[in-house]
Amino acid sequence: MLHTTPIPPVAIHEVVKPEPEPVVVTEEPVVRTRQPTPELPLLHELLELDRLLITKKLRVRNVVFLKGRRNRYLVKTSDQALIYTVEEENSWWAGYFCYGLRPLQLRVLNDQGAEVMRIHRPYACTGRCLPCQLQHLEVYSKGQRLGSVEQQWTPVKPLYLVKNDNGDHLFWIRGPLMTLSCFRDVQFEILRHDGAPVGATCKRWQGLMHALFYAPVVDNFGVAFEQDLSVEEKGLLLAATLLMDYMYYDV
Repeated sequence: MLHTTPIPPVAIHEVVKPEPEPVVVTEEPVVRTRQPTPELPLLHELLELDRLLITKKLRVRNVVFLKGRRNRYLVKTSDQALIYTVEEENSWWAGYFCYGLRPLQLRVLNDQGAEVMRIHRPYACTGRCLPCQLQHLEVYSKGQRLGSVEQQWTPVKPLYLVKNDNGDHLFWIRGPLMTLSCFRDVQFEILRHDGAPVGATCKRWQGLMHALFYAPVVDNFGVAFEQDLSVEEKGLLLAATLLMDYMYYDV
């Protein structure tokens, strides 16, 4: 009888695989650089416009309480959207003694209250009969000189010359024989240096009652020009329109 030797069990060793270490993914912070806002050009509000409506308002309280005679102008588009407010600055005595010939500074402010243009007008005692001390104003925008408006001596019709910052002739502004606004609008023609028409400034007639009682306090003007003019040229024509008010209608 054969005896079989039992086969010892084979020990099976379980192979334990090492667990993979977790991979830590670190996200680098995204640094977003803020793009600088492109700076808008000077007087960009005038870029697409071909006319401006101007309303003058005298600060009556300042006149009554001897704080000076200063005008305020509201400049609007043809659809009555306000784009500029013009504030007059002068010595308190100038408005009482010099009236429309007073020296002044005009600050043109946009709808955010920032100054976009400044108009400087020195004192000049003007008479049509004598070619001495004619009117002259300088126009600046953010420290950059845009040009000037200069009165030319003529014995009859008013004549003004608009120049750019280099002194080159841009426009003539020619007034009518009679500048009094009486039952009609008064227009000053704007012409190129070669005589081609560009537009006109206008003093509005608003009725007899307004002319007798309200014209020194509230008045309306307008200026129309070609749309393709540069914003600097449009700014100069706006300044010239304000000068026409001081010269002939600021009583």
